[in-house]
Amino acid sequence: MRKVAVVGVGETKFSGPQEKTSVELFAEATADALAESNLKPKDIQALFLGNVLGDFSEGQGSVQAFAAENIGCFNIPANRYEGACASASMAVRDAWMWVASGFYDVVLTGGVERAAIMGTSLATRTFAMFSDSRYEYPSGITFPAVFAMLAHLYASKYGIPLPKLKEQMAAVSLQSYKYGMFNPKAHLHKEVTMEAILTSFMVSTPLQLHDCCPFSDGAAALVLASEEVAKKLTSKPVFVTGVGQASNGPLANQQEYLPRLRARELSA
Repeated sequence: MRKVAVVGVGETKFSGPQEKTSVELFAEATADALAESNLKPKDIQALFLGNVLGDFSEGQGSVQAFAAENIGCFNIPANRYEGACASASMAVRDAWMWVASGFYDVVLTGGVERAAIMGTSLATRTFAMFSDSRYEYPSGITFPAVFAMLAHLYASKYGIPLPKLKEQMAAVSLQSYKYGMFNPKAHLHKEVTMEAILTSFMVSTPLQLHDCCPFSDGAAALVLASEEVAKKLTSKPVFVTGVGQASNGPLANQQEYLPRLRARELSA
């Protein structure tokens, strides 16, 4: 397997509802990635794109084909990956594998979503569809509810009083808000106090508003290249040192591992 490097990155502003389509958002991110890598669309040999909501948010299937053509990568192989929150990560992994194997030398990868445009109700309901439709989805489970249950299990297993765990989680939120202030492309730019986090409304006990991520519209793109090509493009290529992927079924089937997620451990 060959060494693979990131030679260009780009991203849009992440925010609430945007007027641009997924195809247009990804084109914006790609333009920056190509500019940074000193490459042109004709140099890209394949596209690996993560997108989970396109069918629901804008009635757009096969978004990868339209994204490729829109950026000027005509007739190249283009694959779309749907794995809920891991969609773009799956795309990056496969992009790396194709270059590492020697099949391609330069590929484009990344992800795009328009979750905010859907509104909270539809986006929450749609994300819930990525739980098990036989046992979990019919019970009314949502993603915040999944992680809320894991938080309860974590507190119980490790003997942490729930109020203490909530304070620890609030510290993470506080840090994230702080760092977001320094990122001009972050969705949220506001100072939040620990008190505000701990007194925000409950989403799914014990998770409150500021413990949960917002629904955002945005895109990110990466250009991956073989070591030989990367060294011609930049004096400081950033090499990918490891990628991994695994899967698991319903939470009920992971009882001996919870609150850990077995797929995450296996992929590492």
